[in-house]
Amino acid sequence: MTLDLTGPPRPWPHALVRRFGAAHDRALDRADCWATPPAEGDPELLERLADLFGAPPGRTVVTGGVRQFAGSWAGLTRTALVERPGFADIGLVLAGTAAVSALPWEELPGAAQSCPEPVTVWVTSPYRNPDGHSLDTAGRAALAELARAGHQVVVNQVYRWYAPSVEPPPGCWSVTSLAKLCGGGSRLGWATVPDGVTVLPALRGSGPATTWQRAWAGFLDRPALASLHRSCIEPTLEARGAFTDRLGELLGWEFAGGGMSLSLSWHGAEEDRVMAEFAEQELRVGPGSAFDGQAGSVRLAFTGVDAAGAVRAADRVALLAARTAGALMPVR
Repeated sequence: MTLDLTGPPRPWPHALVRRFGAAHDRALDRADCWATPPAEGDPELLERLADLFGAPPGRTVVTGGVRQFAGSWAGLTRTALVERPGFADIGLVLAGTAAVSALPWEELPGAAQSCPEPVTVWVTSPYRNPDGHSLDTAGRAALAELARAGHQVVVNQVYRWYAPSVEPPPGCWSVTSLAKLCGGGSRLGWATVPDGVTVLPALRGSGPATTWQRAWAGFLDRPALASLHRSCIEPTLEARGAFTDRLGELLGWEFAGGGMSLSLSWHGAEEDRVMAEFAEQELRVGPGSAFDGQAGSVRLAFTGVDAAGAVRAADRVALLAARTAGALMPVR
């Protein structure tokens, strides 16, 4: 049986599906359902985001998600520095209107400081894709210092659902979405503007349709959020923990970070071979190139398996590791 570690969304409980359908019907049953939404977002949704997630009134802008935010952001600066590893599509979106360089977190401050004008710095924390790493105290301080120096720092918090709530470093933008909680098809997110900064014109009016915003506003409340967490987040964390614990028992491996994913690297092997070897073990994984990862790396995400499936996956990875004579290891 093939185990899917590519990160498909978990299905919602039927009761939540029905509840969302009812909220959508109510949104459609309003006379102004096809009206253009306000520039920063529908007031009902903004109120809901403030209540549930602390999204600050007056500094929150509804968007269609993180990728859409990046598209609206593109062109704000002539240079963009993005994290490596990270979701490679962000660099591609920004590259349409800026010179983009992908660098490890520790190299971003020096690269920004060497530029003669403000640049965009893009990082993902907590639990970034693909390795599950989060900014430490020193990393947060470095980003805050870049923001104070006039650079535009964006912290993608799309994996916030897997971690305790944390504010972005002072002076930094934050952007998130419901994609890693509800599924990529939710197409709803929001950005938080740094205190004292004016909302960028390109971001105003970038949210989805009025009906869609109101449907989510009518659906999302604390019980619905708790049900989504139980159904979609907790099983994923349990599966990742079962996988890492099993490989700790079998091979003594230790894994940094957390969240929904982790990375493995096969030293000296080409990506095509690594992917083929995992497929031979009936494991579907994500190619490292999709995340600007090191050569021979793959991403394993645990939204598509339960804890028992994660243990079976670990057993297969252990067999594969035994064949590599130590070349396959966790990415730290």
